[in-house]
Amino acid sequence: MSKAVVPMVAAPPPPLVLRAPVAVLQVLDKVTAETLRFEAPIGRRVRYKTLVVEVKACETRSYDEPAPRASAYLIVNTRLASALKGGAPALSEVFRGWTFSATPSLHGLEHPIYDLWLVACSAAAPAT
Repeated sequence: MSKAVVPMVAAPPPPLVLRAPVAVLQVLDKVTAETLRFEAPIGRRVRYKTLVVEVKACETRSYDEPAPRASAYLIVNTRLASALKGGAPALSEVFRGWTFSATPSLHGLEHPIYDLWLVACSAAAPAT
């Protein structure tokens, strides 16, 4: 009885991950139906109405495919009513985690007024 020899096949290398300095996000105000697409530089806070968004990382995998897969680690806070009336700035964290451009509903922001999702990771816009 002889054993069949199975040739060893090398596993494909992991996909190349590119880190970008800017995340492109889109927000929907569910009350007014207003949408806005904006850029958020990594490590800097960006405000939209009462939301304060900080992107910690933005990565793109399989960038050479027709539909690259972008993911970003976000921290989203909302300004509390006391801060809006001239009181001391107060923030409440409403989301912390990874969000994915291919599946925005998976691990997305759950907020009664706003929807926020990742569109893509990109290079910084040139200064004008």
